[in-house]
Amino acid sequence: MGTKGRFTAAQELIASGIKVKRACEIVGLSSSTLYTPSQSAKAESDLNLIARLRSTTRPGQGYRLTMERLRASWESEHGRLNHKRVWRLWQQARLGLKLKAKRKKRRSGAKVPCSATAPNQVWCVDFCFDACLNGQQLKILAVKDEYTRQCLALEVATSMKSQHVQKVLAGLFQTHGVPRFVRSDNGSEFVAKALSLWLQTNGSASYFIAPGSPWQNGHAESFISRLRAECLDAELFCNLNHARIQLELYRLDYNQYRPHSALKYLTPDQFVQALKARKGNGDTLEP
Repeated sequence: MGTKGRFTAAQELIASGIKVKRACEIVGLSSSTLYTPSQSAKAESDLNLIARLRSTTRPGQGYRLTMERLRASWESEHGRLNHKRVWRLWQQARLGLKLKAKRKKRRSGAKVPCSATAPNQVWCVDFCFDACLNGQQLKILAVKDEYTRQCLALEVATSMKSQHVQKVLAGLFQTHGVPRFVRSDNGSEFVAKALSLWLQTNGSASYFIAPGSPWQNGHAESFISRLRAECLDAELFCNLNHARIQLELYRLDYNQYRPHSALKYLTPDQFVQALKARKGNGDTLEP
């Protein structure tokens, strides 16, 4: 009798009520064989996981974020998801990103002024630019809560002045409340006196970073780089309306499904819900 036949015979004996150890002794089979998955089963499981990784990953995202996106659905079906296994299969399937060489930066030891310590305390705003296939130039205003990491708005237009920025912020104030500060660079759209006065009237204030110090608006700079890598460089926009739809879909995905390492791999929306739950219990939650 071959190994496969012994395996089948042992399973039949166990099904009839004989203990595992005794059944294995009868057929001459090691009991560990019954508990060790076959190589074909392992290979099939690995191929299944690779396929799920391919379908889950997004442009510009590494294995860790992809794994956290996949974790809940995979573990509900197959059990614990091990990061070492994911890394091995990620490398095997050549899903890794090409890393750019990082330049060494001189660090002065200075901290970011006016750092957020609570939701709605500091919002950061910044612009980035792109173009449509029809030649339309796009100007994109990004608004983000520095504490919760939620992207509050991705406003897209062919041009945008301070009045447009004020209109976007006014809508966000009604939805999310008024932040204590709005951090920005010294672009003409942000330094306009009318906008600063309007912010003061509504109980907020402009906070301008020092010229030549983009690190002081690091949250906005980091978000813009992710937006470009994960959306702008990965999508072709036919026209302005198409760009608006795609960017809004990206914003929703970023808030609802994209885990954030600084939030202990919670999504921004999950972090906000956890904050509300902790607040109800009198606890605090640090990002």
